[in-house]
Amino acid sequence: MIRYRWITNPVTVFIFSLIALGSSLWLYIHSYLRVNDAFQEFVRKRNLDPSPLLETETWVMILIVSVLVALILIGVIIIFVYYQKMIQLYRMQQNFINGFTHELKTPIASLRLFLDTFSRHKLDEESQKKYLGYMIRDTERLSDNVNQILNLARIEDKKYEAQWEVGDIRLFIQNWLQKTSYWSEDADVIFMEQVGQPLYVKYDINLLPLVFMNLVNNAQIHNKSDRPRVEISARLQGKNVTVSFKDNGIGISKAEAKKVFRKFYQVKKAAKGSGIGLYLVQTVMRFHKGSVRLFSEGEESGTTFILSFPFCDEVSP
Repeated sequence: MIRYRWITNPVTVFIFSLIALGSSLWLYIHSYLRVNDAFQEFVRKRNLDPSPLLETETWVMILIVSVLVALILIGVIIIFVYYQKMIQLYRMQQNFINGFTHELKTPIASLRLFLDTFSRHKLDEESQKKYLGYMIRDTERLSDNVNQILNLARIEDKKYEAQWEVGDIRLFIQNWLQKTSYWSEDADVIFMEQVGQPLYVKYDINLLPLVFMNLVNNAQIHNKSDRPRVEISARLQGKNVTVSFKDNGIGISKAEAKKVFRKFYQVKKAAKGSGIGLYLVQTVMRFHKGSVRLFSEGEESGTTFILSFPFCDEVSP
């Protein structure tokens, strides 16, 4: 039975439909011309003038039929393309559900393990503090995963209420790294701090941490080294402030670099993640009137993501 599944494949059905439609058109025109020839022969035998009766009518009919068939073909092609996009979207959504479910299950399983430990064992104060720290870390990860989905939906629906602040991006990066110190357990996230004038940018206090989190998380997921490493740097370029995230991951080919910011897109089918991380980064940067771009020399060469913000001369928002 599996051998004959190609018969019901949408591509096969589409091709056979085009062949059948083309054949029907050819048979109709061929039959029409034969009838027309027979009618012309009848007119000649009766010594009638054929010009006003046949020539114009024949070509007008052929033209009308051709236009109608062309419209049918265009409609079929549009339906086919739409159907293929719907299938692709469905597959991407399934990948997103699987990936996001995995992102949620990891901290939930960790929390369950720590709670079981508390319920079954009497722990000293130092051990309790250590495990409570792990639990707080997992709840923060869980909260970040949920918040990024909710905030992304609000931005797309234009219902997000921004909480703007203007501050030095270098100071923001330092504070963010202190609050997310749990990254140090899984990767080396280093801020390449440089002395210079304050780099003031206008940012949303809830969205910008999600951008940083997704870029660091992306560097960890797409990494085959013994220990992932991300170098963060900030500088002033003209009228913009740029923040770079340089990792030692697997890199991105030129063909994939054009696609990674698409919603639900994943570089490899087996890749972890939800497929919306970089899409969220791009969406949030546009919300900030900025941009994001990437640079990679190819596979196995690492990737650098560059965020660009408009520079603010004044401290107050």
